[in-house]
Amino acid sequence: TSSGINAEWPLRPGEMCQQLINSAVDLIKTKLDLATHPRSVFTTYNANEVKPDRQMMDKYFLNSGDGINFFFEEGAINDKGELLMSKEMAINKIGHSLHCDVPVFKELTLGDRIKRVCHQLDMVAPVIPQSMVIFKSAKIGGSVTPHKDSTFLHTGGSPLVGFWIPLEDATKENGCLWFIPGSHREEATIFMNRNKEGTGCEFVGCKSDNYEQDEKYVCTEARKGSLVLIHGNVVHKSYANTSDKSRNAYTFHIYDGHTANWAPTNWNLPTKRGTFVKLY
Repeated sequence: TSSGINAEWPLRPGEMCQQLINSAVDLIKTKLDLATHPRSVFTTYNANEVKPDRQMMDKYFLNSGDGINFFFEEGAINDKGELLMSKEMAINKIGHSLHCDVPVFKELTLGDRIKRVCHQLDMVAPVIPQSMVIFKSAKIGGSVTPHKDSTFLHTGGSPLVGFWIPLEDATKENGCLWFIPGSHREEATIFMNRNKEGTGCEFVGCKSDNYEQDEKYVCTEARKGSLVLIHGNVVHKSYANTSDKSRNAYTFHIYDGHTANWAPTNWNLPTKRGTFVKLY
C-alpha cells in the first residue's frame, strides 16, 4: 500500500470499541500506581535532531515488551515530575503485550478477522511482536513526528505491517493520521537499535529530507472501528489534538516469519513467556 489503507472494516463499532476503551481505562485505574511508577514519556524522535530521549534510555521502556506499561504525554508532567492532570488524561500509551495479557484485546488481535486479513496479504507465518493503545486526549494529545515504523521495528526481508484501529472517529480536527503516498518504496535510512550494553537505545543512520515536506502528506480520516493497514516503510505522522474530542486507537504490528527476520538489534526482543505470538 502506498499510504496506508482504510479498509472500512467495522468492528461492531458501538460495542467492541467501547469495550476496548473501557478496558484500557480500567488498566490505568487499577494497574498504574503513581507512587512507584517512573515518569516515562512517549515520543518518537525530535524532528530536527536525532538523539535518544529519556524514554529510550530507561530500563522501563526496554522491558515494556513483556507486560502492561504506561507512558505519559509530554505536556502532562512538570519539571518536578508531578502530574498536571488526572492519570487517566495524562497517559499517551499503554504497551506492549495487550495481545497476550488483556482478554478483550487478545480476542480481537488473535481472532478470525485478523487472520483473514493476513491471508489476504499472503502472509505465511504471521507473528505479532507488540500491541498498544494510543491515547490522544482532548486538548492534551501530543503530535507524533514523521517516521517509518521500520525505524523502530526492523525486519530483514519483507517489512512488517501496522494494524491501526481507531476506537473513536479519527478526524483532521482531533489528530488523524497523515501519510506520504509512495514513500513505502524507499526503505528506512535510520534505525533505533538496542545498544550493545542492553541499557538503552541509540539511533543509527539519518532521516530523509522527504519527511519534512508537508505538501506531500495526505490526510487520512477513519471511522471508529475501521482498520487502517500501514506498510512498515510508509512515512506517516499525526498532529496534536487541540479539539474537544479524544482520538484513541488500538494498534499492533505483524510481520511474516516466513519471509522476514526480527533483527536482534530491535529494542523489543522475544521473551521466554512468548509475547511474540504466532497468529496461525
